[in-house]
Amino acid sequence: MEYSKEAQYRIWLSSVDGIGVKRFYRLLSVFGDAETVWQNVDSPETAFLGPKVQSELRAARTEERLYKLFAAMEKCGCHAVVRDEEDYPYLLDQIFDPPAVLYVRGEARLDGDKMFAIVGSRRCTRDGQRAAREIAAQLAREEVTVVSGMARGIDTCAHEGCLSANGTTIAVLGCGPDVVYPPENEALAERILENGGAIISEYPPGTRPLAGHFPARNRIISGLTEGTLIVEGAENSGAMITVNTAIDQNREIFAVPGSIFSPLSIAPNRLIVDGAHPVLSAWEILDNFRWAERPDEKPQSRAGELDDTELAVVMPLTEQPLSFEELSAVTKLPASKLNSYLTMLELRGTIEKAPGGMYRAYLKP
Repeated sequence: MEYSKEAQYRIWLSSVDGIGVKRFYRLLSVFGDAETVWQNVDSPETAFLGPKVQSELRAARTEERLYKLFAAMEKCGCHAVVRDEEDYPYLLDQIFDPPAVLYVRGEARLDGDKMFAIVGSRRCTRDGQRAAREIAAQLAREEVTVVSGMARGIDTCAHEGCLSANGTTIAVLGCGPDVVYPPENEALAERILENGGAIISEYPPGTRPLAGHFPARNRIISGLTEGTLIVEGAENSGAMITVNTAIDQNREIFAVPGSIFSPLSIAPNRLIVDGAHPVLSAWEILDNFRWAERPDEKPQSRAGELDDTELAVVMPLTEQPLSFEELSAVTKLPASKLNSYLTMLELRGTIEKAPGGMYRAYLKP
């Protein structure tokens, strides 16, 4: 990929250790452009950086450093999107502290017409996982790009749900775009890329996942999108950092309600009390932004239409998804008989098989 001369210098400057967003933009304010910073690394006007960062800046001013940076980008198959260049995402450009550079692996548009963030707790409940997957899948079926952080828990479920509907999803990392964190999401990262999504970061290739990077990356998750949904989260969770940045960015907030006694529902419930949109399905989001027209609701089976054994199978599945083994333990039915009932009920549309081999049901009274 070709870059303008100024873009190359901006990519270099933003990659220097200690040059965060504030220092980057202050240097541009002092010197006018990044090329002039390159030419004046020994200037007294860089004193505000402090001795350590000044030393890093001087050490980074070599052709070899520049070459290695662009070679690393080419090696991991990423390209840089530089602020003030044409392809920089419009919504992100409007926030208080937009990243100077985004390193991007993948093909997804960063400025799509329908962009939405889903975040939540790393330690989530089964219901939270289900909500994240189903809402993300439903959004994906309406061509909404789902943005999240590829963290354990709700983030991972949101990406997986989107992919299950063959949708486009973007993962924003707190490390280099070539460093998958958590490492067990390596296969998920590949699926995101294979399905036309993207993995992005403001940190250059090779950057390790340091704790301080993650709060900063959250502003990108919310900044890329028109709204943010929190599925589960404690009062002081990392997900709430994303929500608070979304509020600061004047974006719309959505929350999945939960039990008033659940610690993981404290944040979503409080947000709803304070004015966030309550979400029972993706349609609260889709309707709000007028991204799709709600289809006619398909009929569900009624309890009176089922015999006693069918009810014994279906009723536990209306409370939470269960595996075959869990359902067998609840119903006490022989495996062959339970399998027969599950097949029959699935064909009738009374139950459905969810990702991970789980069964679930929706039943009218």
